[in-house]
Amino acid sequence: MILSAFTEKYSTIQKKLISSVIIESAEPGKAVKPVIASAQWDTGATGTCISKEVVKYLKLAPIGMVSVNTPSGAGVMNKYKINLILNNEVKISDLSVMDSEIGNQGIDVLIGMDIISLGDFAVSNFEKKTQFSFRVPSQQHIEFSK
Repeated sequence: MILSAFTEKYSTIQKKLISSVIIESAEPGKAVKPVIASAQWDTGATGTCISKEVVKYLKLAPIGMVSVNTPSGAGVMNKYKINLILNNEVKISDLSVMDSEIGNQGIDVLIGMDIISLGDFAVSNFEKKTQFSFRVPSQQHIEFSK
């Protein structure tokens, strides 16, 4: 795998880590134009979710169902295959995702540990400005010392 890395920088402290992504159908021959979407990075989520609005726009067909546990409770969600492009560079192909009501939170994608665990992820709040970096594949452990 070729090394890809990016850093998302904000001018203030952030309570949510948001970045722009591109979502496209993983179905061969699908003529629907990819969508630029807002993604929230969430280390507490084991899997990646997309909004029902994105599912509808991309005309995705479910490939199965999956049982999930969320802070709101347990449920069953549809599963889909997408290609996800992070920062116009890092492409994750044939990614299994679930649909969700996350559109109600103003986001289109919730990036979970299935993606974050593919590489190295670090968050900093130096000088009251949040930034996060992500690189794939993992290069080394990131450790802080005094």
